[in-house]
Amino acid sequence: TISGTALLNKVPEVTLAFWVIKIMTTTVGETVADYLAVNAGLGQATTRWAMLIMLIGTLVAQMRTTRCQPILYWSTVVLVSVV
Repeated sequence: TISGTALLNKVPEVTLAFWVIKIMTTTVGETVADYLAVNAGLGQATTRWAMLIMLIGTLVAQMRTTRCQPILYWSTVVLVSVV
């Protein structure tokens, strides 16, 4: 079983660096969504569904992990901003 403290350790420590990265990932997420919908020609609906499926996958992986995995955590953050 996973203790309550182990679950709390699945996210990075909230510091100034955390907020800088969070702002950057939000900007990247919005830019990626615009690029895929407009420049890549996928359209809003296709982009939304594709990113939603990826978000669900990263959320499931995030919930199954027992420790903080930065790439998984930040991928989830970017996908939230895309969706």
